[in-house]
Amino acid sequence: MTESIEGEQAECSTPTRELLAEVWAAYRLTGEPRLLTGSGVRDLDDPTGVERGVNLNLLAEQYGRPVVVRAYLPRVTSRRLADLQRIRGLLRDAGMPIPALIPTIDEQPWISVDGRLVEVEEYVAHDAHMDTWTRLDAGMPLLGRIHATLAGVGASTETRYPDFANAVDATDALATTARGVARIRSWGDSVRRDVQRMCDEAEELADIVAAAEAASPPTRRQLVHGDFWDNNVLFRCGNVAAVIDFDFLGHRPRVDDLALTLFFADLTLTPPEDERIPLLRRLVDRYESGLDHPLAPEERAAIPAALARQQLWAFGHITRLDEASARRLAEILVRELHRTLPIARDLERWRVAFT
Repeated sequence: MTESIEGEQAECSTPTRELLAEVWAAYRLTGEPRLLTGSGVRDLDDPTGVERGVNLNLLAEQYGRPVVVRAYLPRVTSRRLADLQRIRGLLRDAGMPIPALIPTIDEQPWISVDGRLVEVEEYVAHDAHMDTWTRLDAGMPLLGRIHATLAGVGASTETRYPDFANAVDATDALATTARGVARIRSWGDSVRRDVQRMCDEAEELADIVAAAEAASPPTRRQLVHGDFWDNNVLFRCGNVAAVIDFDFLGHRPRVDDLALTLFFADLTLTPPEDERIPLLRRLVDRYESGLDHPLAPEERAAIPAALARQQLWAFGHITRLDEASARRLAEILVRELHRTLPIARDLERWRVAFT
C-alpha cells in the first residue's frame, strides 16, 4: 500500500502480496482475490472504482463459498473493531440481515497484517442497492429497527467518536465550515467565481443551522449506523438482503443518521421541487415504522436543520485532502449547496411539513 503526506485519506486500497499470503493462510481461503468496490467486482489490476482513504474489500472463497475479506485502515484499532463486531452481532441476533463473521482457522475474530486489522465475513448475493425511491421505501423501516436495537448499547470512546465520518455534529458545524472555507479561499485568485460564491453560501447555511440548533439542540443520542444509503444496503429480488459497512458508526442523535439518508437520497435522486418534501416525509414515516416508539415532536422538528447541516461535513473533509482532490470536492459542492441552502432559508416551512 502507498501513503503520502496527506495520510490515510490518500492511501490507495490495493493489497500487498504479504497481506494476501497471511490472510489466505489464516482463513484457509482459496481462489484468486478480486476487488470489491462501490462500482462492482474488479480484477486486482483494474483500478476502476477503487477509492483512496477507504477500507480494502476483497472477494475470495472458503470451502467453495464466496466470502468478503476486509482490511481496515490503520486508524481502526482492535478496541473499535471489537465494538463493531459485537454491535453487528447484536443486530444479527435481533434478526436483522447482517452478514455473519467468519473466524480464522484457530477461532480468532481477526488478524493483524502490516498494521491493519483484517476480518472475513460471508458474502451476500444481491442484485441492487438502496438507490431508488422504491428501495428506500423498503429499507427505511430497517434503519428504525437498527436504531431501536442500538438504543442504550454502550461502546468505547473511540467507537463512539471516530476520527473520521461523513457527519458533523451540530456543535462543530460552524468551526468545521470555517476551516474548509478558509482552505478554499487560501487558493487565492485561482478559485472559480462559482466556488467563491459557494463559500459564501456555506457560511450562510452554517450560520442559520447553528442558530436554529443552538435554540433547540438535537436529542436522543445513541450509536447509529453512520452511512445507511446506496451500496451499504443490499437488495435481492426487491427485499433487503444485507446491511453492511459500519465504518462510520458513532454516537450521534438518531435524527442525524436519518438525515444522512435523506440528504443523499435528495441529492442523488433530485426529486422535483413540488414532490421533494412529500417524498422525504414519507421516508421519515417509513423509518418511524421500524422504531419501538415514535419520534418525539421535537425530533421531527429537528430533521430539516439536520438535513441541511449534513452538507457541511464535506468542509471538514476538504481540510484532510490533497489540494487536487480538495479542489474537485469544492467544485462538486457548488451544485450541492443549491439543494441544501434553500432548506436552511425556509426551515420553518420544512419543520411544519415534517411534524
